Amino acid sequence: MRCALVLLLLALVGCRGIVTWGTVYSSVSRNGEVELLVQEKGCFADCAVQVIVKRGWRTEQIAWKSDCVINFAHADWVGNIVAVFVDGGYCGQIKAAYDISSRRAVDFRSTERWLSTSIIKAYCVTPQELQTDNGDVFAWATYPGDGNPRRSMDEFRRRYPGP
Repeated sequence: MRCALVLLLLALVGCRGIVTWGTVYSSVSRNGEVELLVQEKGCFADCAVQVIVKRGWRTEQIAWKSDCVINFAHADWVGNIVAVFVDGGYCGQIKAAYDISSRRAVDFRSTERWLSTSIIKAYCVTPQELQTDNGDVFAWATYPGDGNPRRSMDEFRRRYPGP
């Protein structure tokens, strides 16, 4: 009984700050000065995901969702702009774009084309694979939750085994 109470207390305390964010995916700007991090923190049934931009000690959260399980993440940089796509499983897709110079969000639609091209190149996505998903690389990278293996998720987990 005492062990059960200790475990419960540790779990409750963990949800209040001892459990820290674990980086699942990261991408460094071309000049090496800024890093984009996709992080998760789990607490009982609620797993939160945050996307942050980090420059030195300074961090800025550019996206956040709860009830997520990271199945896939990819980011790319063009100049001062970073675009990121995350398949968050239960919570859906996270799409964000951010200008690190002005420290402002950018309309993700303006970055979709080059981020799509980056995913296709990085994961060697074939035209046949894209055809299955009506040409949408974001659909290719999203696990439908059907219990069948998905190359995007399997390859992501192989490359980024997690914290």
